[in-house]
Amino acid sequence: MAGVEKKVSLVLKQHGKPFTLDGILSPLANIHGVEFPYTPTIQFSHQTSYGTYDVAGSIYQQNYYMNTPNPNISITAMFSANTVAEAQYTAAALHFFKSCTKSDFGASRMSTAGTPPPVLRFNAYGMLHASNVPCVVRSFNYTLPEDTDYVDVLVQGETVSIPALLLVSLELVPQLPPRSVKNDFNIQTFADGSALKGGNPGGFI
Repeated sequence: MAGVEKKVSLVLKQHGKPFTLDGILSPLANIHGVEFPYTPTIQFSHQTSYGTYDVAGSIYQQNYYMNTPNPNISITAMFSANTVAEAQYTAAALHFFKSCTKSDFGASRMSTAGTPPPVLRFNAYGMLHASNVPCVVRSFNYTLPEDTDYVDVLVQGETVSIPALLLVSLELVPQLPPRSVKNDFNIQTFADGSALKGGNPGGFI
């Protein structure tokens, strides 16, 4: 039986689009995104939306199904800067997450301006949890703590200070193509797991 990749990762769905992993992002180029160096805390939230029939005088109301919203994925992760290489990787990860909240914009990018932030692929511990799930970054937060040492490191020829320990949090939401949802989703094959086999080609979660 094939082993499960133990590292959690968040990588560009389309390599090099809408930006390449050069300069400050070059430590991430090998895997086209971030491989979390320490085991993060991940929370998956699945919900269903129901409305109610309001019946006068009734003590119980009947529910009717409306839709199933996208699951939410919350990640809390630690990064470190115990060595120069770690500090450069942490700096690259922070800048990658920030870049993934930005659209393509500006006069110097007229041919591609208006392109939304990139779609990423999220992987965490195999198909039961998250395998090749296309998603976007809804929010990114990090804290520069007061009670840790800071490491000075050169990034793009500039000196920056990186905390020896740094906590980040991300909110992800799946971004599946409508055609894939329409043509490929099947409640039976999703429920029995067969739709998720082979690398979860539909990206379902």
